Amino acid sequence: MRSRFSAYARKDGAYLYRTLHEEHPDRSRPEAEVVRELVAAASALRFMSLTIVDRSPPDDRGLARVLFVANIFQKGRDLSFAELSEFAHDGDGWRYLRGRTIPLAHLGDASSIAAFERLDQRRAAG
Repeated sequence: MRSRFSAYARKDGAYLYRTLHEEHPDRSRPEAEVVRELVAAASALRFMSLTIVDRSPPDDRGLARVLFVANIFQKGRDLSFAELSEFAHDGDGWRYLRGRTIPLAHLGDASSIAAFERLDQRRAAG
């Protein structure tokens, strides 16, 4: 997770693409297009800090999870968020599969994966 955050800060779209799991939807698109979009998105933002809040080891499906807070800004506007990411090992390394995000302002006291999931379920229910 830390390496992907650093890659966003360095605008290293090629690394971000390489660390996507083969089942991630962007892997079905042309690599050059995805890399270009990642660099453009990263270029518009300032990546200030990353805090790992919680993590869980691989489950019975081989998915490891990381709950983190990313402090990012766009033209002085705070766009910070919390994300629960899933990673799967592909034999060479851990690859980003998917994530669920919520604005940091809505995180409250969700300081564990279980608390984040409860909060996310309540938000989805309306």
